[in-house]
Amino acid sequence: MITGLLFVQAVVFGILSAIIASNKNRSAGGWGDLGFLFGLFGFVAAIAVGEVEDDTRSSRRRSSQQKSSSSERKQTSLRKEKQSPAQDFDPDEYRKKCLMCAEYIKLEARVCCHCGHEFSEKEVEQQIEKAKEIVKDDKSNEERGE
Repeated sequence: MITGLLFVQAVVFGILSAIIASNKNRSAGGWGDLGFLFGLFGFVAAIAVGEVEDDTRSSRRRSSQQKSSSSERKQTSLRKEKQSPAQDFDPDEYRKKCLMCAEYIKLEARVCCHCGHEFSEKEVEQQIEKAKEIVKDDKSNEERGE
C-alpha cells in the first residue's frame, strides 16, 4: 500500500516537473526523470530554474554567426568563389570592414548595421571601384594562367 502510494507520488511529481520544464523550453524528459527520482525536490528544482532561449532561435543565430564568421575571413580583395571571366562583378559577393567596429558588412553598405557608422557616398564608390579592379586583375591573371 505504501509502496503504491510512493510510486503514484513519484509519477505525479515526474509529470508536473516535465510540464513545468517544457513550458520553460527545457527537456521535459530529463526534468520528468528528475521529478520522478527526487519527488518534491525535483519538482522544486524544475520551478526554480530559469527559462531557456527557444532552440529554433538559438540554432538560427548560431548558423548566421557561422555564416558571418566564414564571410569575415574574406576581405574585399578576395573573391568568395571563382568566377568565370564571362560573369560580371557582383558587389553582393564582397564585404568590407567597418572602420569603427571592425565588423564585416556588405561592400555597398552606406551605414554599418552593427555600430551605425556612416560611409560617404564617395567612399562607397571608391571601395566598389577598387574591388572591381581587383576582380579584373584576378580575371586577367587567370586567363594568363598565373
